[in-house]
Amino acid sequence: MSLRVRCTVEAMNYSACGLALGDHFDLTSTSVEVPEGREFCYFAIAGVITAVHGRLDAEEPDAWLRSRPLLACPDPPEALHLRVEVVPDPGVPTRPAQAEQPEPDRQGDPR
Repeated sequence: MSLRVRCTVEAMNYSACGLALGDHFDLTSTSVEVPEGREFCYFAIAGVITAVHGRLDAEEPDAWLRSRPLLACPDPPEALHLRVEVVPDPGVPTRPAQAEQPEPDRQGDPR
């Protein structure tokens, strides 16, 4: 199993590639996924891949990924910043949450 991170445009001066705030792509250890019908700047993708790729094979995110880091596209004038967040992988079933069992009534119980 590997982690999935979502990289979302959070701030920018402008985008030469036509990106807008809120645009995103998902990254796993084996793929880059852009929402259907959308495009994403490959310079921004390359900048994120170099920072996170070695962390994606883990079972659990490390402290750096849990901190939701902000990474910059390598084109300085754009000042495009991407928020990196671990997200659930839609292809991996999640374990259902266990229902809390009510505490037994201990009223009058000498224990």
